[in-house]
Amino acid sequence: MSGFPWHRIFHPLCGADPVTLLRLVARHGPPSVRGTPAYLVALATSLVRLPFTAADLALEALDPTAIAPPVFIVGYPRSGTTHLHNLLAASGAFATAPPVLAAMPWEARSLAPLAKPFIDPYLPSTRLIDKVAMGPEAPTEDEVGLANLGPGSYFHAVYFPRRFSQTYHEGLAGPTDEARRRAIHRYVAALGRRARERPLLLKNPAYTAQVDLLLDLFPGARIVHIHRDPRGVFASSRRALRRTMRELALQDVPVGEIDSAVLATYPPVMRALREQSAQLPPGRFAEVSFESLTTEPRRVLQQLWRQLDLPAPPGAMDRIDAHLRQVAEFRPEGARLEATDLGRLEAAWSKELALYGVPSAAGTG
Repeated sequence: MSGFPWHRIFHPLCGADPVTLLRLVARHGPPSVRGTPAYLVALATSLVRLPFTAADLALEALDPTAIAPPVFIVGYPRSGTTHLHNLLAASGAFATAPPVLAAMPWEARSLAPLAKPFIDPYLPSTRLIDKVAMGPEAPTEDEVGLANLGPGSYFHAVYFPRRFSQTYHEGLAGPTDEARRRAIHRYVAALGRRARERPLLLKNPAYTAQVDLLLDLFPGARIVHIHRDPRGVFASSRRALRRTMRELALQDVPVGEIDSAVLATYPPVMRALREQSAQLPPGRFAEVSFESLTTEPRRVLQQLWRQLDLPAPPGAMDRIDAHLRQVAEFRPEGARLEATDLGRLEAAWSKELALYGVPSAAGTG
């Protein structure tokens, strides 16, 4: 059943509330003729869910969720955050957000747990962008839920791409407002009850330039940053955005804006990350490279466990080894960058290439 493209009917925005859906149209314009049916399904779904939404709001007001300091994985999109997320989650040391609960943050206590067994069989078996295997319990990116809690998500650049460059940049590198703070707190609180004495393990590329905000909202949180050779980031971002918008965009896709948006957004995101993490003690912040993680996963992960004093239940590394065996045959897609692309990167990302570049990765994605 998961082979059918259900996302074209039941868009990820089916977990959004009516106000968010209407505000997105007011801000970005109406969906195209092709995107209108999926938008209307999402709007209808939001109205049907309203009693459960209200119930969750009441429950949270009466019995607020206590939030233990989470572990956050950050890194610019296509830097390897998912691979690191899956490896750490495989240890069994952390609580994570499965797809259905992540996509329904408004009803995390009420409807989402009831709906999950019915929705799980219809989930895709692999991600749209890169064929990475996923399942009903796969750790899911926070932005899936945050995009349904209000405006300000870089996912909205994919869903409503009429103003792609601006929305993408604002969602990843722009300043955060009070609405975004509330959305992040609500999302993490919605998952807090899954923790059961384990810290939440959450990942979101959109948090990369928001480390200060995370530590303000969740004192004691630990941050892991994963970086990748910028040439690989660029090639993979271009490919992933084109594929994702082909499937999920509710408006016509301005393909010509993708490269310039990525070129303009990467440097300020990485600069903000460096500035905000510079004074953090070793026990609160750690960095790994995607290249080292793929070639020496055991060494990198053991060092990460020591740096951040992560919980280590019995058999944690054995479970990680089992996951590594399961994904041993997977190979990331490569893509040779043209000389003109490499020239643009050298001009726009000279500092990032010096800091994060890997000589053997030159020209590949």
